[in-house]
Amino acid sequence: MDSSSPYSRLFTINEANALLPIVRPTIERILEIIRRLRAKSEIVIRAEQIDPETPNLMRRLQQNDEIAALIKQINDAVNEIQQHGCVCKGVEQGLLDFPCLLGEEIVFLCWQYGEPEIAYWHRIEDGFAGRRPLLDPTVTGSSGGGPLH
Repeated sequence: MDSSSPYSRLFTINEANALLPIVRPTIERILEIIRRLRAKSEIVIRAEQIDPETPNLMRRLQQNDEIAALIKQINDAVNEIQQHGCVCKGVEQGLLDFPCLLGEEIVFLCWQYGEPEIAYWHRIEDGFAGRRPLLDPTVTGSSGGGPLH
């Protein structure tokens, strides 16, 4: 791999799919922690009569030990996932990107929690909104198509 790449690893589609059974339970754990965090935050907001529109809402909520612990658990789980070389792009949506080499360009293989396998990719600058099927025939470049061509 090019030493100038900002990513610790570049994946093939098979490598990324092979990692899904390992990272999927961590994503599930994150989503459960987020549900608990939302519920606890609502309780604290009501109990302490905090205006949900206050600019320092997160700072105020993190003063609660349970909320602070839940946030730490989310951060730890995200770090655990990213140690595999993939990138958490949207923890609340269960979005993961896997850096992949397409021709001479690094792109992301894209997976969202609930999808059985990786079926999409996007250019880094396009983000989730620019997702394309892996076999997108409209992609041009030295490889003639998406990451599977």
